[in-house]
Amino acid sequence: GVLVSLSKKIREQGGELRLASLNEDLRTLFELTKLDTLFTIADSRKEALQDF
Repeated sequence: GVLVSLSKKIREQGGELRLASLNEDLRTLFELTKLDTLFTIADSRKEALQDF
C-alpha cells in the first residue's frame, strides 16, 4: 500500500523511511505481514533519527 510506495519513492531519492513508536498491536501486524522486513522500526523517534 501507501507506506510501501512512499518508501520506494524515498529510497529512489537516496533516503530511508523509518517508523517509530508503534504500539504493540501495530508492531505485531507489521511482523505478521512481514512488513517489518521492509522498514526500520525503532522504539522511539530519537532512536529512529540517531543514525542520520
